[in-house]
Amino acid sequence: MLVSLLGFFGGLGIFLYGTHLLSNGLQKVGAAKMRKSLAVITNTRWKGLLSGIAATFFLQSSTVTNILVVSLVSGSLITLAQAFGIVLGSAIGTTLTVQILTFDVAQYSTVFIFLGAVFLIFIHRQLWKMIGHIMLSIGFIFFGIGLITSSLEPLSDHEVVLHFLAELSENPLLFMLVSTGLTALLHSSAAMIMIGIAFVTSDILTLQAVLPLVLGANLGATLPVVLSGLSSKLEGKKLALFYFFFKGIGVVLVMSLLLIYSKWVSLLPGSPERQIAHFHTLFNIGIALLFFPFLPWIAQLFKKVFPAPKTTEAAFQVQLDDNLLNIPEEALLNGRQEILRLADFVRWKMIKQLAAYIKGTITKRELQQAEQMIDSSYIQIQQYLLKLGQRDLTNKQSNEEVKLLNILNDLEHIGDIVMRFIGKTEKVSEKNISLDAEEQKQLDELLVFIEQSYTDSLTAFKEESRQLARSNIQNQAAISQLEKDIKFDHFNNLINKREHNPDISAVYLDMINQLMQIYHHNQNISRTVLGLI
Repeated sequence: MLVSLLGFFGGLGIFLYGTHLLSNGLQKVGAAKMRKSLAVITNTRWKGLLSGIAATFFLQSSTVTNILVVSLVSGSLITLAQAFGIVLGSAIGTTLTVQILTFDVAQYSTVFIFLGAVFLIFIHRQLWKMIGHIMLSIGFIFFGIGLITSSLEPLSDHEVVLHFLAELSENPLLFMLVSTGLTALLHSSAAMIMIGIAFVTSDILTLQAVLPLVLGANLGATLPVVLSGLSSKLEGKKLALFYFFFKGIGVVLVMSLLLIYSKWVSLLPGSPERQIAHFHTLFNIGIALLFFPFLPWIAQLFKKVFPAPKTTEAAFQVQLDDNLLNIPEEALLNGRQEILRLADFVRWKMIKQLAAYIKGTITKRELQQAEQMIDSSYIQIQQYLLKLGQRDLTNKQSNEEVKLLNILNDLEHIGDIVMRFIGKTEKVSEKNISLDAEEQKQLDELLVFIEQSYTDSLTAFKEESRQLARSNIQNQAAISQLEKDIKFDHFNNLINKREHNPDISAVYLDMINQLMQIYHHNQNISRTVLGLI
């Protein structure tokens, strides 16, 4: 019996590891492309439903699909009703995997493991390595299923085990709840259903006795999504709760039907394991069709129950989702979006306010508050990107992460320099220094140059425009000449006025130098866009 239990848990571990590897491998290959496809083809609820089926089957994870959907809703690329349609489709998509696994796939496990190992070890091209990764994952899944099934067969001779499972199966509600809890722990409804199928094929349980386990697996699959959704964005909470409620209502309805009459399941075509797979598929198709017509009204209800929080215009709050760290491509996109938002905040609340501060129309306190928000946001975004960097990233993703960290660093430095510039301007009044009309005009002209340079760099980053970034860098000669002209005219002006107070040059030229430091960080952003880091 001990050997059988060790074989069972070993097989389960190999199966779970295989599904984890497969999901990660497929995600690296297609998560970004799948996201773009979902954004384009989900303009109707039917397309959303079908794309949810395809995305989940291709990525081998309804959780990954839901995370992609959260990102799309957050970016207003799809509506909440369309997102709910994709969630319904993702529930059906998970059943296709079980349908495939109920065939006699264990016999092919060694072929997949051998070919996968050969591609990974002996072929150095990235594409073939990825194919090898996927084939090895499939081999582990098939091998795990075979080991689970073979290890359960001897248990049918142990009366203690049979008695325990018979007692459990005689209480369908308890059996369903146990299955729900185990599925939540395993993070895999497919694993739990395959265990149920193994019980049937090993003659440990009957077909009807295993059906509550299948329903429990469906409900249990929603619990990790709900837990991760609670720490997610508002859209993540909505989708997670919708996923739980539509599955939960479906489980209650079908469980009630099974308690009344369950013999109808034996009328489904195929062997018992195929009948379980068909029941699993029909359950998810049935509840999807039940909810599908009402998605627009359900979406409106969720919007009323979970209204968008009100934010003040002056405040800036970082909106990062730790759940996206499991999908590096989406996490990079999330980090990039937040850096763009922060860059826009720096533009409107810092750089564009410099001229207003010089004229006395805004206070130093307002700029200090903005700078504190920038510092706080910088720390949060930097920590997020550094946590992402500790994941298994591709070379392309690692390069993108470094670029984002560089741009983020430039934004934080710009905020610091603005405050240093403010400190220099305060000395103008402290030391009774007055700028004449020409100096004020040149200062304003320099501010315009700097603002335009920052705007161009920000646009180049946002649109990934190498041409605009290159053009912005090429303008450096013009602003360098302006800096020289300002300093030359300043010294000429002092000579003509017979002025020899050293504080005048010290303060005025320090102000110019601080503005030029901002300009250099603007240029750094353009250089980063070009990959010159």
